Amino acid sequence: MNNLLNFKSFFKFLGRNKAYTLIDVFGLSVSLMFVLLIAVYTVQEMSTDRFHEKGDRIYIVGNEKYAGSGAATAYKIKERYPEVEEVCPVVSGAEDKVLWGDKKMRASLMFADSTFFDLFSFPLMKGDRRQALVAMDYAVVSESFANKMFGTEDPMGKRLVVGDSISVVVNGVVRDMLHSALPAADIILRWPLVRYWNESLAPDQLSNAGGTIAFVLAREGADLTSRAEDMLDWFKTFFWVYEREIFNEVRMESLRNYYFSGWDSYLLQAGDRRFVWVLMSVGLLILIFAVINYINLTVAQAGFRAKEMATRRLLGSSRLELFFRLMMESTLLTLFSLLAGVALALAVVPFVNDLLQTRLDLSVLWTAPWLLSMLALVVLVGGMSGLLPSVVISSSKPIEVVRGTFRARTKMVFSKFFIVFQNTITITMVAISIVMVAQINYMIKAPLGYNTDNLLALSSIYEEGPLEAFVSELRGLSCVKHVGKTRGLPLFGSNNLTAVYEDKNISFQQFIMDRECFDMLGLEILRDNKLASNGWFLNERAMREMNLPEDASSFTLKGEKAISLAGIVRDFCLGNITEENRPVLFRFLRDKELPWMLLIETQGDPFAARQEIAGVYERLTGLEFEGHFMNEKLRDSYDSQIRLAKIVIVFSIIAILISLLGLLAMSTYFIQQRSQEVSVRKVFGSSNRQILVKLVFTFLNYVLIAFVIAIPIIMYFMKDWLSDYSYRIGLSPLIFIAAGLFCLVISFVSVFFQSYRAATSNPVDSFRHRL
Repeated sequence: MNNLLNFKSFFKFLGRNKAYTLIDVFGLSVSLMFVLLIAVYTVQEMSTDRFHEKGDRIYIVGNEKYAGSGAATAYKIKERYPEVEEVCPVVSGAEDKVLWGDKKMRASLMFADSTFFDLFSFPLMKGDRRQALVAMDYAVVSESFANKMFGTEDPMGKRLVVGDSISVVVNGVVRDMLHSALPAADIILRWPLVRYWNESLAPDQLSNAGGTIAFVLAREGADLTSRAEDMLDWFKTFFWVYEREIFNEVRMESLRNYYFSGWDSYLLQAGDRRFVWVLMSVGLLILIFAVINYINLTVAQAGFRAKEMATRRLLGSSRLELFFRLMMESTLLTLFSLLAGVALALAVVPFVNDLLQTRLDLSVLWTAPWLLSMLALVVLVGGMSGLLPSVVISSSKPIEVVRGTFRARTKMVFSKFFIVFQNTITITMVAISIVMVAQINYMIKAPLGYNTDNLLALSSIYEEGPLEAFVSELRGLSCVKHVGKTRGLPLFGSNNLTAVYEDKNISFQQFIMDRECFDMLGLEILRDNKLASNGWFLNERAMREMNLPEDASSFTLKGEKAISLAGIVRDFCLGNITEENRPVLFRFLRDKELPWMLLIETQGDPFAARQEIAGVYERLTGLEFEGHFMNEKLRDSYDSQIRLAKIVIVFSIIAILISLLGLLAMSTYFIQQRSQEVSVRKVFGSSNRQILVKLVFTFLNYVLIAFVIAIPIIMYFMKDWLSDYSYRIGLSPLIFIAAGLFCLVISFVSVFFQSYRAATSNPVDSFRHRL
């Protein structure tokens, strides 16, 4: 009963001090919400591909640069090395139309060996793992695709037509592939069918040296990585990229370790360990802010609680009993804040999923390990928050409380450090946000060597008649200015041709487009040899790497006939500004050559133009329209940097808000304690203006101290971050000044009104209250 009464007194105290309660609960709830969201995200990232039962024995075989290999590599490895139990080459990233009866959809495709579900533990919702891909015309569809295509009908046994020539029967439904380096696919098809999509990726081919992921399952107890040197010597006897010494290493990485390995692959998804650590660090800072606010405000309220504690001491409670009572109160408040934090996390999870480009599963919070972890978090945060206030308040002496000296002593000792700390972190985060946004805008606006404004790119139609009908209708739209055809675009990719020129390996990118597309992009021919016959243009980079004279008329690649040099094209970026220019082979599209993509220059409202073009496309093809403006694609290429900047901005706003509320409350209690000093100064002739300036500058001095401390911190972290970019902004002093002024204004607004009330108050009221 006594404990219940203790909590009742605590609840009464919270009710009488609503601002104190609101700030504490808000700060702790929001910070714990972030901690929970970041914890779930971190655990999901760190557990990527950890659920595969054989994951520790699954290896990816590639080279020192890419986690890719030739299509036939995996099969050859299985034949040669007894340490290999099974292999499963995989091609991901393909897309094509899929038909079922009268229904037509575009789907993402994955081509894999029949061993796919033997190696990987993706759960099947329907079908038998051992039989799912056993026949050449069997396919497995994802749960989400099955729902979209078949609705409530059972998908098992349904026949699909993929593209124009692949007919398959649904023999399994797999749960959407999440938390894996393997990208989610709508349909998994048998490996040999890949030849209908890309002949160079057929099971017996090695011409495409990096278009396949070679998954290899090692036998239990076998050390497959020890075979890397032998494998390298063997590859040199038949695999052209090793014969020409384009690659000089065979690298093998466990599937469980791949995600954060930094090994490059356009066929697999990879994580950024540094990004995870940044999230964890910023989330921890927000939590520290909330804990500091709790400590600061509770210590500021110590004078009010000390009366209660002094009374309890006089009634026989020991100092230790008071200490534990205060710690329990702190833990109880943290528990309430955690419950509110969980509710907030559930509410904002759609926004977080969009921001992090993931799918957070918060249902794990109700599992035993997470419940125990959250309980431990409550105890830890409650202990951190309550330790210092409990020590201070429980150590109060009744005589100090009676004299009124206790409150002033506690406030002056603890407030200044916390205010400086919060302002230092806030200024740092604001400056980091400014630098990140400025750097990203700088890169987006950087000259690329081609136009991106009002250019809409979309996949072509692979039949000449329907294609020409579509292009003809487009040209008749008022929102369409030009329509071009192309095989490859900057930002969207093109064909690679790795060839030998005078004993030197050169990796060319091939671009083939019509003149209209060329002009829309704003590409420039520096020299046109005006050939009557066929030939290829080279860009400036290719001319330099091949050491060709400007008046060269032809060049010869090893194993090929002499190629006529049609001219020279000015260098242009193949992607965004961070990607180095590469050698380019370029020519114009010939008659009867079907393009892979269409490029449309729009005029007027871009959104309305996209809608109108989409309507024509969907009416003629029956497929969902998927077109992208090149400006959007350019921004998407900076997606990871933009996401990080958004996250830092969100955290900065929360940090500013928590800091502002804490400063507002602290200024209220601080000025209340100095009310007698203010009254004395007014009696001795100080004007309202002088007192107001003194009170305001008392707090603004803390911001100036924080600004001085923050400058080296900002320079250290931002110089390190900017060093990753060859095309980068400078750390202008204006960035530091802007961040400092912003926090100065926030602090000024926070304390001005309280200071103004104190400065204009009647000194008689203060003395009467004191007496």
